[in-house]
Amino acid sequence: MSPTSTGVARIWADVLGAAPEAADTDFFAAGGTSLALVRFLAAVQDEFGVELPLDRLFGEGFTLARASAMVEELLLAAADPDELASLTAELESLSDEEIQLLLADGA
Repeated sequence: MSPTSTGVARIWADVLGAAPEAADTDFFAAGGTSLALVRFLAAVQDEFGVELPLDRLFGEGFTLARASAMVEELLLAAADPDELASLTAELESLSDEEIQLLLADGA
């Protein structure tokens, strides 16, 4: 699970009182209410600094996986293009072995 998914799952559990059973669990099927939705959205905005668009959230399904993906998309869209280019260049300069080592170390 990505750090973003872990954070969104923690918020979900705080709001609903239980962790989602699976990444595709529907928020409302898991006991979510309109008040819980407001609390969830506010907590996501506080932690990640992004506002989840309700139309997309409902249109594409309000699941842990979808909410996490939206947070990541919004964070990426807000990222500095120069910083992204620099990070991309750095990644492209690494060998497959170096990437595997970084992934194994959790870096």
